[in-house]
Amino acid sequence: MRHALIFRGVAFLLGLLIVLRVATLVNPDYALGPVAGVLGGAIALQLACYFLLRQERLLSPLSWLLLVSDILIVTLLVYFTGGVESIFIWAYLVIILWWGYMGGLKGAVATGALSLASFWLFTGLELGGALLHYQLLPLEESFYQDASLVGAIGAVYSLSVPLVIWIGTYLSIRRQKESSKLGYLEGVRAFVDALEAKDSHTKGHSERIAHYAVLIAQELGLKRKEVELIRQTALVHDVGKIFLTDDIVTARGALAPAQQAAMMSHPLLSHGVLEKSSAPKDILLGARHHHEWYGGGGYPDGLRGQDIPLSARILAVADAFEAMTAGRFYRSRRSIEEAAKELCQGKATQFDPMVVDAFLKRLDQEDVPTWLPEEVPAPSEEEGPHAPLARRELPWTMGMVTTTQYKASIILFRLGQEVRSILDRNSIMVKVLSLLKEVQGYNNCALFIKEESGDLVLQAAIGYRIQQIGSKVAKEQGVIGWVGEHNLVRLIPDVTADSSYLESSFIRSGTMLAVPLSEEGKVVAILVIEDEISDALTMEDARLAESIAPYIATVIEVALLHEQAKNAAFYDYLTGVYNHRYFYEHLGQEIARSQRHGRSLSIALIDIDGLKKINDLYGHLAGDEALRSMGHILRQNLRASDAVARYGGDEFAIIMPETKKEEAESILARLMLLLNTSTVEHEGLSFPMPSRSYGVATFPQDGNSSTELFAFADARLYQAKGKAGNNSARMKMK
Repeated sequence: MRHALIFRGVAFLLGLLIVLRVATLVNPDYALGPVAGVLGGAIALQLACYFLLRQERLLSPLSWLLLVSDILIVTLLVYFTGGVESIFIWAYLVIILWWGYMGGLKGAVATGALSLASFWLFTGLELGGALLHYQLLPLEESFYQDASLVGAIGAVYSLSVPLVIWIGTYLSIRRQKESSKLGYLEGVRAFVDALEAKDSHTKGHSERIAHYAVLIAQELGLKRKEVELIRQTALVHDVGKIFLTDDIVTARGALAPAQQAAMMSHPLLSHGVLEKSSAPKDILLGARHHHEWYGGGGYPDGLRGQDIPLSARILAVADAFEAMTAGRFYRSRRSIEEAAKELCQGKATQFDPMVVDAFLKRLDQEDVPTWLPEEVPAPSEEEGPHAPLARRELPWTMGMVTTTQYKASIILFRLGQEVRSILDRNSIMVKVLSLLKEVQGYNNCALFIKEESGDLVLQAAIGYRIQQIGSKVAKEQGVIGWVGEHNLVRLIPDVTADSSYLESSFIRSGTMLAVPLSEEGKVVAILVIEDEISDALTMEDARLAESIAPYIATVIEVALLHEQAKNAAFYDYLTGVYNHRYFYEHLGQEIARSQRHGRSLSIALIDIDGLKKINDLYGHLAGDEALRSMGHILRQNLRASDAVARYGGDEFAIIMPETKKEEAESILARLMLLLNTSTVEHEGLSFPMPSRSYGVATFPQDGNSSTELFAFADARLYQAKGKAGNNSARMKMK
């Protein structure tokens, strides 16, 4: 504000001096005394405000004083140069624009109101003004008394004021946004600096990348604004790492697959932070995609070629060069020549050839400084010959890991992104297999879930085994059964040479890999990968599958627990059929559907009359086995649209949609005959199914609601008991 006062004071001084000179040339009789007095007063007021603004507590009241003084000075300037005839009338609009820019809407409106009031002082007493005319021009050339001309000038000026107020306010909003944005980005930079300061050899990492990125952008001939955006992107591109734990950020060795997956999330985290700061789109895209690979296979979105933003392609080269020349604890420092060679080897795979060539050209033209960290990483004794960067399959900023580790990280990263909101077990398993196919090209893979009995059930498949979903592999049967029992990886390069594979094989030639998915030592599932070509799968595939197995097992285990919790709410734990709660909810839904479509619906109640006798003769565990067996037989011999539930301790209930009474009676008669010929096996004992009674009710003739249908079926059940000679009392369950 103080610097602005100096500028305004000088401007007023020069303006008034010019006015005085022009005025004396146009009108030799021009009175200079009053103008000189105003000039001195204006300069004195501006100087006083300059010194008073050093007091912070006076900032607000002095701001309003300055606003009034600006209007006053312009008013006097206009008055002494001919009033409405003065060309300086439009200086009011400049003052409105200035105060709108500095003070927003409030400052613009206040300045506009004062300027309008001041302007109409000069229209003349005859035309509604309040001040006498201070004539500058000779009387015969004056248009002061021309009402039409003066009115037109007044109208144009008055209409211009609201427009200038809006422009000033708009500029103020833009200034505040830019200031806020720059302030936020500076705050983000502070976070990045604090993060890099945790490790001496990464301190200043982003600044060095920014320097290299600017050199590349300049060599590519980008405009100054584009170069500045790339510089800003480089300074904040790693801010997402503030959300990672210290053991990942400051690790001095190879990261575990789960840690690598977490590290690979930092571009998305950076994008999220910068998006909230309203950073420009170019900065957002550069931060998000600086780990994409030009040839495809990078992260987080798997972009390739020109689909990757130019800023991100530039950062990828600058980032890699910085990591190589500064060194890391997992990789010794490289010379500029060695780093340049590595960049060349990564052209068209990891890096954009155009960007690499531009940087290498700049390296040849001038000495590009590199920075040696305070603590120089020691060379690794295990470091072997330099493989091409493109074959290492990992960006330098993530550290030296193997191809297998990198691919495992990709799979785990994608898995974490895509299944975070999925709890359905089958959907999760299909997603896992789809990721393996997409990342590794496994066209034939399957997942077997291990049951409590030790048997393995095929739950999801891609390729050969998709038609076998639902089939079982017995405990210890073939390779799959053996892996499920011994919790060990099994790789068979040529299945024709292994008879244990052929016992349960779908294909008759090729290679097979079976990997146990274990959670805390317990096998949850088996991952099976097959290929019709012998030796198509190698130990690298086995190591990859083994490295991701624990994490896939955890995901499947969570889905299984969710499924069990969901089933517990609707299924009877003993018999495996639906429970009382589900029966009533489902019955209400089926009645509503039957009403809409005008169709029949039947229900049946089955009471196990002889259960008490079995409990007395063989014990309650035998009675539980009888209930379990009966529930299994009912479930297996009803239609898919039917629902069977355990209604009470010794009662079952069946819902049969779109079923008339005669058909329902026929179904129940068939079920009773089937139960009559069945036996219960329990601890070496074998005994017939206990006796039963049943009753049937049909919508709509026997009732229009759940309560009415149940009451009718219950009454028919009692009639059946009476005919059987069993008239014992019975508690009704409602």
